[in-house]
Amino acid sequence: MNDWHLRYAPHLGYRPPFEPLFKGLVASDDLVDHVAFAADQGFAGVCHPAARGRSPHEQERLGRALARHGMEAGCVLYTGFDQLRNTSWATRGEEARAWIAGELREAIAAAKRVGSRRLAVLAGADPMQPLALQRAAMAEHLRWAGDLAAQAGMTLCLETLSRKSIPGMLLQHVPDAHAVARAADHPAVRVIFDTSHVQIMDGDLLFHLDQVWDRVEIVQLADNPGRFEPGTGEINFESVLRALSHRGYRGLVELEHGWASPGIDSERRGLETLRRLDAAACRPP
Repeated sequence: MNDWHLRYAPHLGYRPPFEPLFKGLVASDDLVDHVAFAADQGFAGVCHPAARGRSPHEQERLGRALARHGMEAGCVLYTGFDQLRNTSWATRGEEARAWIAGELREAIAAAKRVGSRRLAVLAGADPMQPLALQRAAMAEHLRWAGDLAAQAGMTLCLETLSRKSIPGMLLQHVPDAHAVARAADHPAVRVIFDTSHVQIMDGDLLFHLDQVWDRVEIVQLADNPGRFEPGTGEINFESVLRALSHRGYRGLVELEHGWASPGIDSERRGLETLRRLDAAACRPP
């Protein structure tokens, strides 16, 4: 089944953080079973944003399974879900930098066990401070943190979140994430393009993909509304995937969505829909 044109990676837990995308078809919660299923489907890898929340033993099992199948690990969150709104990235000072350094050390260790080379970075905003100053502080931290990441063979990937998902985040619009990455001016600082978040906050996906393309490291797929599988909402995924294909994108396309109607039938239909969309992506515009 290795006939995909783009390199897809289903998640091993998103919402909730430890419930894999194809739970019904695999009929198991074991991470190794899900890696084997993804390999059988011809996927390029898997993504597990919450991998840091697993035990080191489970992280290592996942990493070994991916290595056996020659698959790639997607982004790992740099911190726990309970700290996503932490404002340290937006705050100057030694205390903020010490907190960031501690989180990055733990995240890098977890990512290495899993085999991931990318950390997803999100930042909370201080409602009492100007956003421009907070983004300038984030760029300064990233310039320094980029060196830490690069030394470990990692890339820091800035992720925007819609206010519908988590309010009070510093980076809600993908042009802002792109501007911060450019201000940091570090090769280990890049951007995640998440179709659902960008559609909600910015719209015009193809235009914004073009505008931020020079910094895009990872693409994540989810429809809107509901953050469900492609084909359930308003996003024209055929156009998005065709744009990626025609640009020669070879990074992971992470399937970071849920199911509108959870269960085996939806999972089967989701695979069929993705194959149809992927096949259409290589056709001329």
